[in-house]
Amino acid sequence: MDLPPIPLIILGGRDRRRSQLPDQDDGQQPLKGYKAVELRIGDRPLICHVLDRWRATGAFDPIFVAGPAQRYRDVCPGVELVDTDGDFGQNIRTGLEAVIARCGRCTTAVTTCDVLPVESELAVLLEDFRQRSPLDFWMPQIRVPTDPHRLGASEWKPRYRIAPRRGEEPEETLPGHLVIADVAAVRLDLMYRMFELAYRTRNHPVAYRKRVIARTLLFWLVSRDLRSILRLQLPTLTFQAVRYGTALARDLAGGTIDADRLAQLVHKLYIRRPHRRNYPQRRGFMPVLDGLSLAKDIDTEGEAREIAEQVAQAAAPRP
Repeated sequence: MDLPPIPLIILGGRDRRRSQLPDQDDGQQPLKGYKAVELRIGDRPLICHVLDRWRATGAFDPIFVAGPAQRYRDVCPGVELVDTDGDFGQNIRTGLEAVIARCGRCTTAVTTCDVLPVESELAVLLEDFRQRSPLDFWMPQIRVPTDPHRLGASEWKPRYRIAPRRGEEPEETLPGHLVIADVAAVRLDLMYRMFELAYRTRNHPVAYRKRVIARTLLFWLVSRDLRSILRLQLPTLTFQAVRYGTALARDLAGGTIDADRLAQLVHKLYIRRPHRRNYPQRRGFMPVLDGLSLAKDIDTEGEAREIAEQVAQAAAPRP
């Protein structure tokens, strides 16, 4: 299915602190700061390689880099910059506001500046998106390979267990660092808050992440519903979040959730009720797919060295 080009936001903010790693003595040295600019792969900053990979797909246009303009202006001449330097959720908000101003509330993709996808893997992943369109959101979960050596320096990353289809055995997965969603369908405030929490806790153990996200999100939702009551409006967010969020946490904790059930619960949480009522046939998808490079964000010095070696090998002349 041929689709029009999709606006893409590359989140180019910084880690204000060194990335939190699991408690293990394996010599990993976490990175911090503006990795996309400060980390050089070969003779170029990481962000230049990232832009090359996403442009090569031909699927995304325009491409925005959301980060501090003074950091990127000389590094990425000609790219569309969205000047922002907040937390993860704030940067997504500012990036989406730029897309909406330029393109309207359309289907939009979001990725991060510290992931360098392999072009062949990205092509296969995007074909899955095309085959499932039209949809409300698409967020691939990446299958952990059976050969642990393929994880390389990313072997330490926390994993989830998701069954690709109902009735199948759960598999270990890593989050794919790409979301494509219909902006007009999404509860944006809830999404901004959730992504900020998810990024802040991204390398903690799964059980810790769920506790922190659930507690913080519930407090935020209750405060939102209290404001609705004061405006004489019917509060609905907290009830829905508790109902579907509890089911999601329970199934994830049990390691029994399948990709369809996961997407269904996320759809109930994050897609606006009027949109679901007007488009009952539309769905969200969180398929379990191959494409390891999309899951290997660069959080440590070891991962940075590994990706630099891979880029150098790919660029070396063949005998």
